[in-house]
Amino acid sequence: MAKKLKVGDALRGYRVTKVFGPGAMAISYAAESADGRRVFLKQYKSPAPTVVWYGAFVDYQQELAARVRGGKAAGYAVRLVDAFEETWGGRTYFQAYEFVEHGGDLQQLFDEERAAHERDGRSPLLEPETWARHVTWAKVLMAAIAALHESRVVHADLKPPNVYLIRDPSIGAGYQLKLIDMDFSVLADRRAPWHGHQGYVGSDNYRSPEHMTRGGVPGTASDVFTCGLLLYELLAGVHPYWRDDQAEYAALVRAHAATPPVLAGVMPSPADNAAVSAALHRCLSPDPAARPTAAELRAVLSGRAAAGAAVGGPRVEPSTATPKESAPRSPQPGAPLVSDRVQLVGAGGRALPIGVRTELGKHLARQFGDDAEFWDPRQMVLERLADGRWQVAPLPGTTNETLLNGEALAAPRALRDGDVLAVGRQAKGIAKLPLTVRAL
Repeated sequence: MAKKLKVGDALRGYRVTKVFGPGAMAISYAAESADGRRVFLKQYKSPAPTVVWYGAFVDYQQELAARVRGGKAAGYAVRLVDAFEETWGGRTYFQAYEFVEHGGDLQQLFDEERAAHERDGRSPLLEPETWARHVTWAKVLMAAIAALHESRVVHADLKPPNVYLIRDPSIGAGYQLKLIDMDFSVLADRRAPWHGHQGYVGSDNYRSPEHMTRGGVPGTASDVFTCGLLLYELLAGVHPYWRDDQAEYAALVRAHAATPPVLAGVMPSPADNAAVSAALHRCLSPDPAARPTAAELRAVLSGRAAAGAAVGGPRVEPSTATPKESAPRSPQPGAPLVSDRVQLVGAGGRALPIGVRTELGKHLARQFGDDAEFWDPRQMVLERLADGRWQVAPLPGTTNETLLNGEALAAPRALRDGDVLAVGRQAKGIAKLPLTVRAL
């Protein structure tokens, strides 16, 4: 029977300097090689050399390491430096990885930021420096995941503790990022040897719908789902599904209960808050095919995505030859809408909160119903003026008119509480997907 290593124990030229403790599949150690290099050593409890899929697991690990080493992901993932079987009280499989230090994992960094702001009760994201840092981390994270997927590798267990950030002023982003705990990652085009013998690795409050489906296999879209949760935390300051009860978490995930996030700051140009919010919400779709790819999401964060391409697929031209519908009646005149935030409320009661300048189009409107297809990808803009008043402005070149209380907009117009926005044709009385503006 295999034994646990202790500080000072040595095997294959590695001397243990620290015991980190057991995980579900392995025991982890810090160790030094004969030439003084530090390594992260893992002693596997599962698979043991006696299990039927052990040999296939070793081969799978070598292919995984080769793909990471041979592609763009080499700069974003910890490197496997050695793998061997040794008798230590019993036959045991070991892997040695490069040791990453001089930084912290994303969970540690979140905790440090929150601790620094506990006294004043403010969100760390309200600090401009913190917001800028989080935007950088978000972009670097998606560059890493896009590179990993390009090599047909699925991390399969993304969560804040598995994203390690190292400050590096020598590079433009200012940070190196290393993805860790990839020994049970999945090759996107090759079934894992443990399939049918044990479940796929995943963590509470970060499992994708595929992780929770009997017989489901996590794929690249599963990583994108979990990235969506991480990006909500980075850019909106909240995890939309966090629950102590994982049955409740699963129910929220399957219901797509999250709303598009209100970002805590303004994305640097040319990125657009509305496009980022819509893309993040789409990451959490229960349908893997409805999620953006990692490369598309990276493009949205950088503002490099063509309108409609990264967050809504091919453009579908709406038809104006539709049955005549009654336009909403104008509300009674009132005072201009002055508020820090507003919300758009659909017929079913679903609401979209807005706190910054937001460009509205079919991708954000889609959550309110199928009639969002009559909206253009760039239909109108809602923004708060310097004096606190909110206004709506139509965008040029749309197929259907932007309507305010049934009237076509040709120029920016101040909003009032209870105003109704829609698209359609004023002359024909057609108004599609009316949304009511309310102060928050």
